[in-house]
Amino acid sequence: MFKHLLVPVDGSDLSVINVGEAVKLARSFEPPLKLTFFHALADYAASDEGSRARELRQDRLHRAPVFAEGLSVSVTVLNDEEFHQRELGQSRALLAKACAAAAAAQVPHDTHSAVSDRPAEAIVKAATDCGCDGIVMASHGRSGLGALLTPSVATKVMRLSRLPLLITRSMATDTQVEASRATALIMDEHRSLAAVLQGLRRHVDDARQGAQRLDRDIVAALLRYVHDYPEQRHHPKEESSLHRLLRQRGERGRDLLHRLEAQHLHEYQLAAELQAAFDACADRASGDDPALVRLDAAVATLAAHVWEHMRLEEHELLPLALDVLTPADWSEVADVFAGNQDPGFGEWSEADFKRHFTQAANSARLPQAQA
Repeated sequence: MFKHLLVPVDGSDLSVINVGEAVKLARSFEPPLKLTFFHALADYAASDEGSRARELRQDRLHRAPVFAEGLSVSVTVLNDEEFHQRELGQSRALLAKACAAAAAAQVPHDTHSAVSDRPAEAIVKAATDCGCDGIVMASHGRSGLGALLTPSVATKVMRLSRLPLLITRSMATDTQVEASRATALIMDEHRSLAAVLQGLRRHVDDARQGAQRLDRDIVAALLRYVHDYPEQRHHPKEESSLHRLLRQRGERGRDLLHRLEAQHLHEYQLAAELQAAFDACADRASGDDPALVRLDAAVATLAAHVWEHMRLEEHELLPLALDVLTPADWSEVADVFAGNQDPGFGEWSEADFKRHFTQAANSARLPQAQA
């Protein structure tokens, strides 16, 4: 039977949903299966940046012609190292979110990454290198002649690997496309917050164990995201779209909505208490420092609350919404969460929060598979 599954991640809506399904599958076993989340980083030589660099190699000013005007403009081209660092940062952010989903469900997990412009081959090699006995992934799905001419990554993996391949979702057979898009966006935001909380817990725990001293700059950056993102962005979007539309569709779930909205308010209170505990904690604190002990307890309390809240939303609210909401409703929810209908809360834009999350995720320590 399965003991260790490889779960590829790529940041797509299907990938977000697949991570959730893989975690549920792992959790259904006793003891839970181990998951290794894998991401294939883009190869510089095969990238647009690499191609542009080759084209502009003879032009030290890095100018590209603007043919309509007969002029030239300056073009920023990343070199190999700059490109790799950007890709590595984005990869760590994706893996951090997947790890957060597993950690919230108490599923053992690792991460693995490799540079490759051939994702199917990279997935098969990663599964072998990490000692996995199965692969869980979604399929962007093609059928008929299209599948023969341009097979999906999942199809290529099936052809290349001797391991069992479990397909959790296929775009070609998805009958609720807008609902899938909206739920993926909501779950992705959940995991962004959970990943930052997980990074915060690890940093504070390392300070408590004496492995390192508390770095107030890192903790302050993590705390700003934890405090601002739910209050200014995520919860207002939920209440203004998903909750409102559910109430318009009848009485089902009203008690659940009241409970979730009360949890939102309690979360703001816990975040304020966490901030107060941090303000009282000196830089470079470690060990049994009373202020650090208080900070550790405040982080654990908020994390437990957030993970329970996310569980309630993903296991009870979203299944109810799938039964009640119409395709037009889901389209509206998806647009709100994608930022197309910005509710206008707070000073940071959606792009600001995404950049801040990537920075926060890259300050966190991720488990690494021993390949």
